[in-house]
Amino acid sequence: MNRLTTLAAVFLAGCASARPEQQMSVTTAEGRLVPLDSITTGFTVGGVRVILRPNYATDAVAVNLYLLGGTRQLTPETQGIEPMLLRVAEYGSAHYPPDVSRTAWGRTGSRLIVDTESDWTLYGFRGIRQEFDSSWNIFADRLMRPTLATSDVKVVRDRMLASVKRRRDNPDGLVSLLADSMAFAGHSYALEPDGVETSLTTIDSAALARYAREQMVASRMLLVIVGAVSRSEVEAAVTGTLSALPAGSYHWTLPTPSPRSPSSVAFTPRPAMTNYILGWFQGPAASDDDYPAFRMATAWLSSRVATAVRYQRGLSYSAGAPMRERGVAAGGIYVTTTNPATVMPLVKLQVDALRNLPTGYSMRPFAEQFIMEYFAENSTNAAQADFLARAELYRGDFHKASQSMEDLRHVTMSGIRLAANKYFRQIHFAYVGDTTRVTRELFTTF
Repeated sequence: MNRLTTLAAVFLAGCASARPEQQMSVTTAEGRLVPLDSITTGFTVGGVRVILRPNYATDAVAVNLYLLGGTRQLTPETQGIEPMLLRVAEYGSAHYPPDVSRTAWGRTGSRLIVDTESDWTLYGFRGIRQEFDSSWNIFADRLMRPTLATSDVKVVRDRMLASVKRRRDNPDGLVSLLADSMAFAGHSYALEPDGVETSLTTIDSAALARYAREQMVASRMLLVIVGAVSRSEVEAAVTGTLSALPAGSYHWTLPTPSPRSPSSVAFTPRPAMTNYILGWFQGPAASDDDYPAFRMATAWLSSRVATAVRYQRGLSYSAGAPMRERGVAAGGIYVTTTNPATVMPLVKLQVDALRNLPTGYSMRPFAEQFIMEYFAENSTNAAQADFLARAELYRGDFHKASQSMEDLRHVTMSGIRLAANKYFRQIHFAYVGDTTRVTRELFTTF
């Protein structure tokens, strides 16, 4: 999809004093460049909340429909049910039966998106304005009136089961599953939105139909569109389709944090030269005042870990501190290495260094670099849609999307230190590899 039209100017060397989020523009239908926030609007159609950012720089359109709730809508028995429902719907719906559904969709040239996250399932498409109506009609009919034939359910179930099994066979996937199950035990985040073998094998057509009746309601939906489409076109599309859905009584709220528990580590022996390590620690809620400081602290920790472990000593081909940007944030420590006994003390040194940061130095240069890299990686229509959705859901207003970058500029060394001391603790590690090469104490003393 297209990059915003002023992207090149934003990322010129020496522009650190500028605010890229204030300089980026979109193109109106009349061909004028205007600040991107000036043309972004929010409105409701038939009970569906809509955020629209028109951009006519190209014919590209990104449509993101967020089915809210994510893992909070699930039980252990229904893990994976929402992506299964949406993928089975690709095989046929009321107005697009199986023998024409995929052919009709293929003619639009659009690409369907089904992406599960802890707080929602993203159902969307990437297309062009000339095919927006055709793509939308198929897209909406699949959501509202899927056929759910037993044979189609079996095909999708087998594919999802194969994916789950491949993840467990892959050490990277396995360490992620193990770390999640430990760090988020007792919280809805511990559930797998893409499903597990025990749940996927029992979900049938009847269960999918029941879930669709109960969960596909307008109040559970947030529609965000960025691209070459007007408000009148969007209103017509939603009025003719999603507005016919039941309103429902769903109300979005941020999830509550889970109780903190002492640090832990799970060892899983695997005969391999490379050992995989992933640990998670709980962060603040996305609406908390110290969320920007936590975000910056995790980014800085990632840089320090990568430098100390990978670049200076060559002990890993991948090392850093990932962050999960969600209703209740999480930070992590991730390393792949042949020498875990040497690496883990190095990682702890970086964590301790952030806990004991001196004051008096400006974080502004690091913040500007982080912001510029963030915009470079998130400048497509689809990424802009996600940026707006996260501001709306996590901060209560899509207008705060740009403000979130400004908040990072005001994070201080003191804020970094406080966030590190408050959150970089009670880390739950998973270790997959040669368990004779490291002791548990290296993980539980963080």
